[in-house]
Amino acid sequence: MVEKFVFTMLDKELKFDRYENSFLWLKDAGVALPVYKVEAPVIPLKASKSSNVFRLFSNDTGLLTSAYPAETKLELINKNSEVNNGAHFENAVAQQLTANGLEPYFCKKKNMVELDMEGL
Repeated sequence: MVEKFVFTMLDKELKFDRYENSFLWLKDAGVALPVYKVEAPVIPLKASKSSNVFRLFSNDTGLLTSAYPAETKLELINKNSEVNNGAHFENAVAQQLTANGLEPYFCKKKNMVELDMEGL
């Protein structure tokens, strides 16, 4: 299950700057992989990177999978086509791109199809 975390849902006055170091700690500790949003899918992607809009993925897809309920794990193993495994696969791709020395990004606009995991 993918959840969107918005700081202002906790407190209207809450700002990203207050928690930025916590997210960086998760990255530096090798626990999480931040995948930043880019405003436009043009090279170089880093030029339009948004530093405070990102998706946080697990650095270990196997460990993430082990945290799933038993029923969900069985759905993955049995390749049940009725189950949306998009978040699981996105995590695996983010992990693999990072392992290969690439920095993954994502781009999402209201009037265009979502482009995920561009590792350029």
